[in-house]
Amino acid sequence: MWKDYSSGYLKNNRASGLSIRIAAFICALLLSLLCSIFYNLWVYEIERMKAEEGDWQGRIVGEISDEDLSRIRNYANVERAVVNEELSDGQERTVDLYFINKRTIFTDLPRIAELFDSAGPDPSWNTARSDDTVRSYDAVPTITYHYALLNMYLIRSAGDTALRWVFPFAVAVTAAACLSLVLVIHNAFAVSMHARIHQFGILSSIGATPGQIRTCLLQEAGALCAGPVLAGSLLGILISMGLVEAMNLLLADVEGRLVLPFCYHPLILCLSLLSAAITLLISAWIPARKMGRLTPLEAIRNTGEPELKRKKDSRLLSWLFGIEGELAGNALKAQRKAMRTATLSLVFSFLAFSFMMCFITITVVSQRETYFARYQDAWDLMVTVKDADLGSFVEQDSVRNLPGVSSCAAYQKAAAKRIVTPEEISEEMRAAGGFENPPAEYVTGLAQG
Repeated sequence: MWKDYSSGYLKNNRASGLSIRIAAFICALLLSLLCSIFYNLWVYEIERMKAEEGDWQGRIVGEISDEDLSRIRNYANVERAVVNEELSDGQERTVDLYFINKRTIFTDLPRIAELFDSAGPDPSWNTARSDDTVRSYDAVPTITYHYALLNMYLIRSAGDTALRWVFPFAVAVTAAACLSLVLVIHNAFAVSMHARIHQFGILSSIGATPGQIRTCLLQEAGALCAGPVLAGSLLGILISMGLVEAMNLLLADVEGRLVLPFCYHPLILCLSLLSAAITLLISAWIPARKMGRLTPLEAIRNTGEPELKRKKDSRLLSWLFGIEGELAGNALKAQRKAMRTATLSLVFSFLAFSFMMCFITITVVSQRETYFARYQDAWDLMVTVKDADLGSFVEQDSVRNLPGVSSCAAYQKAAAKRIVTPEEISEEMRAAGGFENPPAEYVTGLAQG
């Protein structure tokens, strides 16, 4: 049927498929722009986490010697093991781990920690040192996972109870956009296919099966949409590139902001093309399925025109607009099903738009609360004066008078301990027996708190 019917029809009736080409172009443009923006947002979040929290994937803290560090580095899946000098002290070392296969981190890191246990699977860790003393590991070191960074790599664990909303938000917005596009675009296919309903009736009467008719319509849809989809995807990439560069240009004066160039990956192009293809396939399948179900007599008679089954006077429209209002009301009632589809399309379009506005608002609030509100009272310059008493220190007045200084505060840290008397404990604690019944570790923790 493609050679005998579809190809010739498309060549001789190019104007009939113009609306379908435009719809496919807009669909591919929007989905490509959406995927590109979300990909750049994902890359930005990863780089921001690396800059603020570190790029380590797992962390182990304990009494780790140089020989222990060498054994960690020789672990099969460990790519790098770096000592974090800022978090290490004289007794314990903090080692940041980087893994070759990040997806096995939740099984590899506990195995590395078990090597430090004297009863662990590898007793060779308790070996004699150069001074003929034997080191024994009485406790397994503490392990920590960088859950936020691992989540950006699509690696989740049951131990991560925090809400990670970046990927679910992207999937929800993309799904809402695709569903809205399906509800809009399938009408363009329906109009084009309905205009040829007599031809389909003739084809069905001479032996064409419903499956052949559906296949023919889907092939025509693919031939009409292939070029516009590629053009729309490329234009979406260019628009997203321009948006990212414009954002970097507008926020160039913001201090401390991480500036990243436009990023793109071939898989994102495949994802945008796949989502556009699925959207257009579903949009074309809905009317093609209806066309395939029509009997030859129904197709020839063209009984699918919208009709008003029961006439009902619209007195309000008639009173406001006269005969034109009454005709418009009857037309809306006759096309109620089509109007319902348009209403759902608008609902999902506004839903996707609302998701984007909520995302932008949450981003602004998060930046304000986690950065500006956190550091608005933080010092910009600190000077530590050793062996000085706070009562005799008066140089802060001279510092306040310096040009450009908005505020200055002098303070001194001190460690203090006191004993909590029975009269100072709460009624709940007194009802539980005071400090006599609970174990010693709970009493100590309560006193320290």
